[in-house]
Amino acid sequence: MRDWIGLRVASWRDTAGMTQQELADRIGVSHAYISMIENGRRAVTKRALIIALASALGVRVEDLTAQPRRPRDRAELAAYSAAPAIRRALDDHPEGPMPDPADVARRVDAASRARMACDYTTMARLLPVLVEQTRLLASAPATEQAGLAMFVRVAFFAATGLKSMGHIDLSMRLAERAQLAASQLGEPDEMAAAAFALAQVALTGGSQRRSLSTATAAAQAVGDLQTGDLATWYGMLHLHASISAATLGRNDDAATHYAEAQATLPRADGPDRWRMELTAANVATWRVAIALENGEPERAPEYARRVDRSALRNIQRRTRLHIDAGRGLFLAGEPDRAVRQFLAADDISSQELRSRPAVQEIVGQMIRDARRRGSAELRELAVRMNIDPLDPDPEAT
Repeated sequence: MRDWIGLRVASWRDTAGMTQQELADRIGVSHAYISMIENGRRAVTKRALIIALASALGVRVEDLTAQPRRPRDRAELAAYSAAPAIRRALDDHPEGPMPDPADVARRVDAASRARMACDYTTMARLLPVLVEQTRLLASAPATEQAGLAMFVRVAFFAATGLKSMGHIDLSMRLAERAQLAASQLGEPDEMAAAAFALAQVALTGGSQRRSLSTATAAAQAVGDLQTGDLATWYGMLHLHASISAATLGRNDDAATHYAEAQATLPRADGPDRWRMELTAANVATWRVAIALENGEPERAPEYARRVDRSALRNIQRRTRLHIDAGRGLFLAGEPDRAVRQFLAADDISSQELRSRPAVQEIVGQMIRDARRRGSAELRELAVRMNIDPLDPDPEAT
């Protein structure tokens, strides 16, 4: 199977009429490094590198990660099909009978639970109608406030969920619409949630500086004296600012933001109605992800071992921890242990694992490196990821 980020880099570079040396000069690496990327001898897994390559080539990050990916089964098709339906729900004038706000609220909560459980099929089934119905409620004076609040919640979970599947433009629209609705509502919880979604989508799409400035400004707006859900948002915004700073090479800033999030833990003891889970265990999982971006990926597995996994309530958090530990192990030269981490992630949530371009890139690289000599576990993982474990590159010699 000839399908890795480097091949797409080569294709776009040819389209741009650029040599490997010119591309290397633009992103500050060697000609040999670009050659290894394009020839499938070096996996592209670091977010900052993907963003730099996309920027140098004048394309979107999604053009290099090949997202959104063509669905391979009914579950993936259900999630994929939600995108055009959500676009229509955002664009069309809401009409029809006024829904029962209590019923809509129950389904909004179900959608948020599905997102954090990585149940993208259920989330996809619920979101288009919820976007339409919350907009309808927001259009009526009697239900405007409740409708705006529920729309922000729906748009938040839609934006943060769909970005992982590569629907970056739609996710940004949702985040910006959430921000507009939150400003109309005037509630600090909703404004913080919308800013967090906007910062997350901006980073996924390659706008690191916008991501950092959005998260930092929103955290400052919340303030460091809050408790409960607002304290949770203050901590989560600093965590996101930390990883954004790390992608920019600002490691001191990343450490400062991370420390601020840790200091917030004693105050974040509210109901957590947004399911953000600002706990010591979850904050520790962010340290693993930050290590992958700040130049010390080999520390990621060490940090992952320290996390109390039994204290992670959400499936999404547990899956992400295994994924990030696996990425760190691969970069540390321990592919067999990386495979076991990815298999563990797949056992928890196959939809979450298989939506990650970095994992696709790593597994393909391990198969190419193994050349039919891979372990049984690697072959099993490859099959799960829809990568041919026996003939990963039939054109290679």
